[in-house]
Amino acid sequence: MSRTIAISTSVFAVIWAQRLPGEETEDAILSRLLKCDPQEAPHEAKEDSGAGLRDGRSGVHFTEGFEIQRTYKGKQYKATVAEGDWKRSDNGQRFPTINQLNRSIVEGNENVWNGNWKYLAQDGTARSIAELRQ
Repeated sequence: MSRTIAISTSVFAVIWAQRLPGEETEDAILSRLLKCDPQEAPHEAKEDSGAGLRDGRSGVHFTEGFEIQRTYKGKQYKATVAEGDWKRSDNGQRFPTINQLNRSIVEGNENVWNGNWKYLAQDGTARSIAELRQ
């Protein structure tokens, strides 16, 4: 069973600084550091293939299969990390950055970290991807 814990961005950054190749989740990193066996993969992290995607500007690492969603002009859009790209669920288009993904939906420029893009947390609540920033 997974649990959600609140940590500061500085602690989050330190956790990811300790990451070794093949560790794609906080659970994997902390399991090694704390010398315990991981019980199950967190809900957000589907580790089926590839290494995911790192947003260079924010430092956020999105694991393979990580899904985000937003609503724009009354329509819901979803995208998933697939083989190093963001893949839109509605049309299969792929984008190397979250900004390019957003521009394929929104007219004009928009800050993608403004709270419009959400992910489902382990407790089932929709949370802004801004919470993942370092």
